[in-house]
Amino acid sequence: MSPPDYGRYLRLEQLLGLQHPLYPADKDRAVETAERFFIVAHQTSELWLAQAAVDIDAAVDALAEADGSPNWDGPERALEHLGRVTGMVRILDETVRLLERLPIQHFAAFRGYLGTASGAQSQGFHALDDRLGTASDGATSPLYSAYLKALAARATDVEEVCERGAAGAGVEHRLAEAMLDVGYSFWRWKLTHLSLVDRTVGTLRGTAGTTGLSYLAARIRMPFPELRAVREDQHTAQQ
Repeated sequence: MSPPDYGRYLRLEQLLGLQHPLYPADKDRAVETAERFFIVAHQTSELWLAQAAVDIDAAVDALAEADGSPNWDGPERALEHLGRVTGMVRILDETVRLLERLPIQHFAAFRGYLGTASGAQSQGFHALDDRLGTASDGATSPLYSAYLKALAARATDVEEVCERGAAGAGVEHRLAEAMLDVGYSFWRWKLTHLSLVDRTVGTLRGTAGTTGLSYLAARIRMPFPELRAVREDQHTAQQ
């Protein structure tokens, strides 16, 4: 069997055939093109969400292997994965900003064709929410739990890591900062999306029957509140 070329390796024929606008092209080509743009933005976002979940799981697995060995490289591997996740979430944020280029009159024209389809139904988004511990108030991220286990294997804790800082805590501190990078990128993405929804549909109800803007606003939670609380305590410690 001959090795695949670029198109077969990426299955481009199937991938580029997955965009099917419902608005009739013969009715208004500009609206049909705008809907295709809308579809591509969401399809690519789902790909990045799926990959972010894979990388977070890999980071969790790397940290969960903690055995206290001086040669254990789990934290370094976790850092690699988390760095990628931060980049992916920033792409998601930029994708939402790109959707600001969607003319409101075009979106209004094809919005009815969405039926009950809504981003609120995105399994990829809910999976990321679960992994970051933002699915509900008081939830703990499995990534943060794995981080605590890794610190315990090295006979330290979050308080000591934050107190010692970058110079004293090394890779443990870099991991904390990497999680915060993911968290703040996630937070900015959610706020950008909220702004886009306000700009395009205002206070209208969501296509899936949600309350729309208020529903989204209520679901904006910052990941890793426990880590942020410990970091904030450093201000008190310096007084």
